[in-house]
Amino acid sequence: MNQTFASTAPLQPNFFHTLRTRLIFSVAMVHVVLMGFFTWEAVDRQSHDLRQELYNKGNSLASLMAVATTNALLAEDLASLAEITRRVGRQVEVVYGEIVDIRGNVMASTRDGNIGEVIDTSTLLHDSFPLDETDLVLDLYETLNIGDRTVGYVMIGLSTQGLNNALVDTRNKGIRAIVLALIIGSVVAWLLSMTLTRNLHELTQAAGRIGGGDLSVRVTEHGKDETGVLARAFNLMVQSLHRSAREIEKEHKKRTDAERLACVGEMAASIAHEIRNPMAALINSVKLLDNQQLLASDRSEVTNIVNMESQRLQRILNDFLAFSRLPKSQIEQQNLADIINETLHLILHDPIYKPSFSINTSFDEELNCYCDRDQIRQVFFNLVINALQAMGDEGSLTITARVEGHQVNIHVEDNGKGIAEPMISEITKPFVTGRKGGTGLGLSVVQRILVQHDSTLTITSEPGKGTRASFELMTIKE
Repeated sequence: MNQTFASTAPLQPNFFHTLRTRLIFSVAMVHVVLMGFFTWEAVDRQSHDLRQELYNKGNSLASLMAVATTNALLAEDLASLAEITRRVGRQVEVVYGEIVDIRGNVMASTRDGNIGEVIDTSTLLHDSFPLDETDLVLDLYETLNIGDRTVGYVMIGLSTQGLNNALVDTRNKGIRAIVLALIIGSVVAWLLSMTLTRNLHELTQAAGRIGGGDLSVRVTEHGKDETGVLARAFNLMVQSLHRSAREIEKEHKKRTDAERLACVGEMAASIAHEIRNPMAALINSVKLLDNQQLLASDRSEVTNIVNMESQRLQRILNDFLAFSRLPKSQIEQQNLADIINETLHLILHDPIYKPSFSINTSFDEELNCYCDRDQIRQVFFNLVINALQAMGDEGSLTITARVEGHQVNIHVEDNGKGIAEPMISEITKPFVTGRKGGTGLGLSVVQRILVQHDSTLTITSEPGKGTRASFELMTIKE
């Protein structure tokens, strides 16, 4: 039989969906974004300043070199030109320095192999930032003019390696600052989240205990912020629930006591009503048996009446005892086929059974399930007796049992007079019966036994065609 259980434990959110995780992530990301932005700005500003400084330095050196070179170039004083280039080459970051005349002849150079070379002056470079990634030299030149006449050029190359190293160092410092900001931001966010969510975590645990029925739980009221206000409101709500639960429990006890008294009164009235006629018949029969002049044939008939009414009284009392003192089921593995066969053996020797009845069965001889043997035998006995009574003087009854999955489906079906539709939903209630002289407890006892077996009695019927009673038993122990 399928069952569904609702868990009272609070649902735990995924770690990445918790408020604490989101808060830590948000604060850490704010720190990272801000530090990243400031670091980017610092690197970009420093890059611009360093590049401009290197560019200005190169132009200044070129200008000074041009001033010092003009007269020596006109006089073709190679020694002076060599001294000028040598001094320029000693400057930090200078890769090369060269002096070229108007014809393109290299008159002096820090690169010895270039002196005397002829270059195309139309291809002289005067770089500006940004340079190509592979270009590590800032190339600059200055024109040597006397009046409106150009007499030569000075060229200078500055290394950008120091600039690049400075930018890399700044970038690394920025990355370290970002990582540090991430760590500090995460720690701050964690501390902040602990402060903000400590009440929420406690509230979640308390809600789970309330869902489990513990209304004595209370949460600590921290501070006067929103979570503190929520904690106080939660405690007030639990107090109110506790009071309501006690009131409901008292009201339930009153109703239960009233229903119990009503049930006892109804049962007492029903017992008195049911045993009145059999007792009257027994009393009259005993008086007749005491008459010495009673004929032997009449005495035998009176004796039969005594026996029948005694059995009727016993069946009535058994029904009441079974209903009022139903023991807890002792569930064990049983062979259901043996239980059915034992029940039918009892039925065949019961006075209610008539030779005109036809009882058919359809089940395997090895039909194992878990149940209380005596109680399930009582279930079959009551269902079969009800079916025989519904069929009157003759009829056909069929008992089938089939294994489907982990349960045995059992059906007891007759072709009797059937049950009216409005009565079907009421027939398993105590003292409800559609048969004259019935106690209305047979099917009620059946339903109570089956509930203890995690099953239920299902009745389908059509007036004039018959009734089918069905229930299930488990083949595995839950």
